Amino acid sequence: MYSTMYTRLRDQELAKSTKPFLAKGKSVKRCNDCQMGEFACMCEWRPTAESDVDFVLLMHRKELFKPTNTGRLIVDVFPQTPVFLWNRLEAPAGLKDLLNDPDRECFVVFPADGTVNCNRPVVQALPASNKKITLILLDGTWKQCSRMVGLSRWLDATPCLSLPETLVRSYAVRDSGKSDRFSTAEAAISCLLLAGEESPAAILQHYFSIFNQHYLATRGGHSPDPGESHRVLQALCL
Repeated sequence: MYSTMYTRLRDQELAKSTKPFLAKGKSVKRCNDCQMGEFACMCEWRPTAESDVDFVLLMHRKELFKPTNTGRLIVDVFPQTPVFLWNRLEAPAGLKDLLNDPDRECFVVFPADGTVNCNRPVVQALPASNKKITLILLDGTWKQCSRMVGLSRWLDATPCLSLPETLVRSYAVRDSGKSDRFSTAEAAISCLLLAGEESPAAILQHYFSIFNQHYLATRGGHSPDPGESHRVLQALCL
């Protein structure tokens, strides 16, 4: 079984649950790793990449169990990405260490004007810095993410990175209906493009495209037809 910080956290939280999480399409027999229907498993095309930008995934607990979640794609491609569950009152221990690391420059990836009670500084480009750029990606619905960043006083000192609306828009499973509301994977792709990291951005974009296709195939009850993204990533995975 393939294991990342995401899958380990998900399994830990499932073990604590007193009742099973019943997602849409609960009757589908799913791959435990990619959460697609077994007939549409996408594990064969899982790539890995490297980037000079570090990501951190800060998840709402409800998002952890959703097959539609795209934050896990980031952890698949960048396996060293740390994953934390959001806590309103205090930073998770490992995340607190990252925020206090003097060799890191941290940003919360979220438009500040979309948050509750948020007066933090906002940037729209990544600075040139000798420090390690570390981007905290909020993983949840728009309402959940707004509360996560707006109600967490321990995040007040961390500036927001507000992404341009025109960068990436390709999520076929859930659509917020707002041009500035990205899925988590789209946000990561956009961050990589802002940082000039075209190669890892393209790899994550292809993987995201496969995710979309395989999820729709799972929902439709049929096997997906491999396309260009499958061919590109299959060559990388050989």
